[in-house]
Amino acid sequence: VMTFISLSPTGGEVQGFNFLIPAKDVRGFLRGTDVRAGESRFNPVWSAGVAALLDGRYATALARFREADRLLPGLADVKRATAEAEDKIRHPPPRPFPWAWATAGTVTLLSLGAWGGLGTRRWWRNRFRIHPGGVIDFLETGRNPVLLDVRSRTDYETSPLKLPGAIRLDPDDVGRGRIDLALDPKQLIVTYCTSPEEQTSALVTRLLRQRGFTNVRILKGGLGGWTNARLPVEAKSHLPSIGIEMYRNLTLGDIERRRFAPGAVIFREGDDAHGEAYVVHAGAVEIRKRFDGTERRLNTMGEGELLGEMALFRKAPRSASAVAASEVELLVVRSERLEWLIRNRPQLTLEVLKRLSDQIVSADKDRADRPG
Repeated sequence: VMTFISLSPTGGEVQGFNFLIPAKDVRGFLRGTDVRAGESRFNPVWSAGVAALLDGRYATALARFREADRLLPGLADVKRATAEAEDKIRHPPPRPFPWAWATAGTVTLLSLGAWGGLGTRRWWRNRFRIHPGGVIDFLETGRNPVLLDVRSRTDYETSPLKLPGAIRLDPDDVGRGRIDLALDPKQLIVTYCTSPEEQTSALVTRLLRQRGFTNVRILKGGLGGWTNARLPVEAKSHLPSIGIEMYRNLTLGDIERRRFAPGAVIFREGDDAHGEAYVVHAGAVEIRKRFDGTERRLNTMGEGELLGEMALFRKAPRSASAVAASEVELLVVRSERLEWLIRNRPQLTLEVLKRLSDQIVSADKDRADRPG
């Protein structure tokens, strides 16, 4: 991860940007230079300066900060630290009476004990967890981790997405001791789920380690963390591109679902849109429109299709009717959520534009084919 900042003319930070850059690209960029990954002349000097400043050794800190500025001139943080060290030298802070230090030391020891306990528990909880970027690094360095989809059965059946090449392992089967994995016990394995704080992955990881799999890790953030990092996913079944993008950006556990029996009217032509669009999660929906008093079927929409967004974009009533052609389940997408996605997810915006273009071409062809 590389962090860049833009500065004002006075040296103040205006805005920061974080970029996730693949390790292989960084290595390629450094090839042929004197820079070696993991080596830095600046970092030890800067760290020594910060440690000296916090320890009250202001002259030493100032010397280290000036050395850091010679190595990488003009860094805003170095300038601020240098100014702080100079100010401390000119105006040394008063030293507290030793009894106050003794009291503070006692409190500090108690606090360190409490925080140390919290830190130990946090480390223990996260010792097997790995961020999505770490998984990518495994792949790029040839360690080839096996990705295990251990979502609960309900979560697995609900979402059509999975990590590329992932193997399905039902956590209920693991809990009953039925672990059917033809893998070397030393194989690097990464489990992922969609449960809060990766609870299902943590349980499965613990059980796999008990069964002799020694190199099992937990994907931090699960499937949601992976998609939020804009990393590639696969669809368990065929989905249109717009459907994949919609599922990538929807939190299925928090979204409203509606079910319709075959023949049920979802909305009628001329109805108010009520600020809602839909994703066809299961089943098929017929789109119908009246021409000269006769209702005609325009097309049929299947799983992963975006339905009813035209009325939101136009801020107008429904331009056609939607009828369930089979058992149908829809995911409700509110107008404010759709607008946010359009503004902030360029790939989804591109897919929506492609779909609207196809609809315009189809409508023009339909008008040309109509007699009279």
